[in-house]
Amino acid sequence: MKKLIKFDIVHPAKYLQQKQAAAPEIHAMDLPTYRQWLLDLFSNYGDYYTYYLNQNGHWEAEEYFFHDPVFTRKVAQHLFGGTRARALEFSFRAYRRLTGRHRAWRSYVADAYIRHRRPDVLFARSQPQPSAFWQPYRKDALLVARLSARLPYEWHPNDFDLIYTDQPHFKQIFEVHGVESILNDQGFEPRILDHLQEGNPSPGVVFVGGLGTENFAARTEFFERLAGRTKFTWWGYWWEHGGDGRTLQDFPNLAAGFRGVTSGLEMYQTYHDADICLNDYVDIAGTVGFNQRMFEVMGVGGFMLTRMAPNLAATFPQGIFATYTDEEDCIKQIDYYLAHPEERAAIAARGQQFTLENYSYERIAADFSADLLARLAERDTK
Repeated sequence: MKKLIKFDIVHPAKYLQQKQAAAPEIHAMDLPTYRQWLLDLFSNYGDYYTYYLNQNGHWEAEEYFFHDPVFTRKVAQHLFGGTRARALEFSFRAYRRLTGRHRAWRSYVADAYIRHRRPDVLFARSQPQPSAFWQPYRKDALLVARLSARLPYEWHPNDFDLIYTDQPHFKQIFEVHGVESILNDQGFEPRILDHLQEGNPSPGVVFVGGLGTENFAARTEFFERLAGRTKFTWWGYWWEHGGDGRTLQDFPNLAAGFRGVTSGLEMYQTYHDADICLNDYVDIAGTVGFNQRMFEVMGVGGFMLTRMAPNLAATFPQGIFATYTDEEDCIKQIDYYLAHPEERAAIAARGQQFTLENYSYERIAADFSADLLARLAERDTK
C-alpha cells in the first residue's frame, strides 16, 4: 500500500472564512472530523483524486489544506498534543512580533506531518508554497504537481519529478526544463449530484468564477462590456494580487452585477438552476478552450455558453453546449437560447450525459494512479 498526501486549498479564501464563521462547532472537532467537514463543502477539487485512490486498493491517500490556519492548528494538536501545540504556535507569533522576521508556522507543522506520515508521493495540486519547500523530501517521495494557472511566484518546474497540466503549451515548457509532464483532464465528481436541490428559481444568465486584471484581464474587460448590454449576474471573487491596480469598483457594470463570493455546493447549485452559464478562459489559455468550469456546468446539468476555441470541435461532440465568437455573437446567442428553453434543456441533458460518461474523476484518478505506481516501481528498481 502506497501513501499519498495531496496538498490543496479551499478556494477562494473568503468563502472558507465565511463558512468557518457560520460553524463555530468546527473548533471542537478533531483533525479527521474537521478534514471531512472541509471535504463536504465540495470546494475547488475536494477529495476528487484521493477518494478514488483510496478505493482502488493500492493507496492510502489523504488531503492536507495548507492555507487554512484552522487545519494547521488541528494538525499541530494531532501531532504534539493541545498544550504543546498552543505553546509552539505562540512562540512562532512572539518571534515575529519581537524580531519583525517571519517564521512560517504552517510550514513547520506541515514538515512535521510529512515526516510523521512518510508518504511515497507528495502531490501539490495547488501551489501554496514556494516549490523549494518540497526538496528535503525528494529522496524519499515522488514530488508531483498540477498546474493550470500562471506560474506561481517562487515556483520552478525542476523542483518536481512529474507535473500534470491541461495546458499543452505548459507541457512543452516543463519538458524543455527536462521535467516529465502529462496532460490530464479536468472532470466532474458525480457525488455532487446527490446534494443538489430541484425546483429553485433560476438566477437567469450567470457567470461564476474569478475576475481581475492579472490572470483574468481579457475576460474581465469582456464581461464588463457584456454586462453593460445585457442583464446578467455573477458570483465568485476578484483577484486582488498583481494586475494593474484596478479594483472591482473600476468596472461599474460588473460591480452592479456582483452577488458575492461562492464556491462548493452553492456554486454547483447556481450552475444547476441558471438559464445560461457563461464561460470564458483565463488569459494564459490562448486559443485552447478547456477549463474546470466546463465540466462543472455540464456535470450538474447546466446549460453552458462558452467562447469558441479551435480545439472544441476535436475534443467534444456537437450539441452538448453552445458557443459564441465575440461580444456581438454572445448577445445574439443569449437572446436566442433564452427564447428557446426546450432546445436549451436538450443541450444541457446531452452535456451532462457526455460528462458523466467521459470525464468522471473515477477514470481520471485511475489514470493518475497507474502513472504514479509505474514511476514508483521504476524508482524502486534503481
